[in-house]
Amino acid sequence: MPAASHLSSALDRQLLIQLGERLRRARQEQGLTTVALAERAGISRMTLSAVEAGEPAPTMGTYLRVMSALGVAGDLALVATGELRGDPVDAAESK
Repeated sequence: MPAASHLSSALDRQLLIQLGERLRRARQEQGLTTVALAERAGISRMTLSAVEAGEPAPTMGTYLRVMSALGVAGDLALVATGELRGDPVDAAESK
């Protein structure tokens, strides 16, 4: 594996882990059990555990369902619409 690909996959993995931790904290702050959140998101408890662990196996749609069930899907909308500062797509378009 080329060094750049290895670095990219390590960064991707770290970002997923951080996202999973954030979702777990949000669940706990809302006083939800894993069973309650899984039911709310329409997924199994085991799948929710994989999401909270930052596993790459759950689909993007699964992550979105959990985020939506927690009320934090707006954060991802900022990324998708380019509303975050320093968006590389916006920077390239302005040149």
